[in-house]
Amino acid sequence: MQNSTVKDGELLQLKEALQSPITPLNDDNGSAALLEAKQLLITSGRCCIVVATSTGSNTLQNITNLYQGMASLKRLKKHFLKERPDTRATLIGIYPSLEYPACVFELNTNADRYVAGNVLPHTGSLLETAVKSMISRLLGVSPAVGGIGLAVYRE
Repeated sequence: MQNSTVKDGELLQLKEALQSPITPLNDDNGSAALLEAKQLLITSGRCCIVVATSTGSNTLQNITNLYQGMASLKRLKKHFLKERPDTRATLIGIYPSLEYPACVFELNTNADRYVAGNVLPHTGSLLETAVKSMISRLLGVSPAVGGIGLAVYRE
């Protein structure tokens, strides 16, 4: 999925911000993250599966990571909701990176719109802004985020 893998020990600040155990999504199908998330749900009642989207300066690779990560997280969300009706799953955005999260927000909510308008950077040419806007509409998340996640908890 991406060139660099995220290790759980590197995500202490994100773990503290979410107040939830974290498991990184390091493979395309998410099977390892799914198994670990199921275990975490049993032991703690909640968890978060995260994937880094901005892993370097290659813009095309970052957009590919964003697309693949979002597709995998949506697939995992459907799996959790189908397998266990007593769980709730929410997609989240993380800015600027998984290692140093300054802002964690729920996607497709008022918080997402606020962060997109007031927190995420708006630099670049008119063409760059139009492309970012198009990608945001297609994928449901701004390409400026450094990571995305799936917060899952039992009710």
